[in-house]
Amino acid sequence: MSAIDDERLPEYFDLQAALRRCGVAQGPAEVQGFALGLQCGQVSEPRRVWREELYSDLDPADVLAEECRRALDRVFDAAFQDTSDTPFELTLLLPRDIEVNSVRLGALRDWCQGFLYGFGLGGERLRHGLSAQTQELLHDITEFTRVDTENVDNSEQDQASLIEVEEYLREAVLLIRDDTQLERGGDEPK
Repeated sequence: MSAIDDERLPEYFDLQAALRRCGVAQGPAEVQGFALGLQCGQVSEPRRVWREELYSDLDPADVLAEECRRALDRVFDAAFQDTSDTPFELTLLLPRDIEVNSVRLGALRDWCQGFLYGFGLGGERLRHGLSAQTQELLHDITEFTRVDTENVDNSEQDQASLIEVEEYLREAVLLIRDDTQLERGGDEPK
């Protein structure tokens, strides 16, 4: 097991359509950020929290809701994959096109909001033991939630900047994950 890769994750717009059909308010990027935040935040019983947050309004008898639950479970399982024998790599669940537009920037912002929410559910006990580097990374992720999604320019320079921000987020999550797993010893999801 090596990476959160494109084969494990649903495609962004397919998941977005499934979430909308079922009335789930969060988008694909936000739910992936949430799952990774739960993991990095070492939230107790993360699968229970995940289901309470995302499945509470889904009708258990609805076929579309079941499709949505399966897709959401793929996102959760990818975030909590076993990486004990291989390095953890991360593919952000964003629209595939590297185009600087309000959709991609909005997804990036939503991803950060989901991550911070999930991480925050780890509570005060975790935050007191964070390294200065992790605290700075969390601050930076918070700043990304303030991105202007309306006044965008799809110039080559802006595309390069977007790629840099996304790479920074991937690296930030890996560093935060390593820091918090050292704090608690890396529990398995329940």
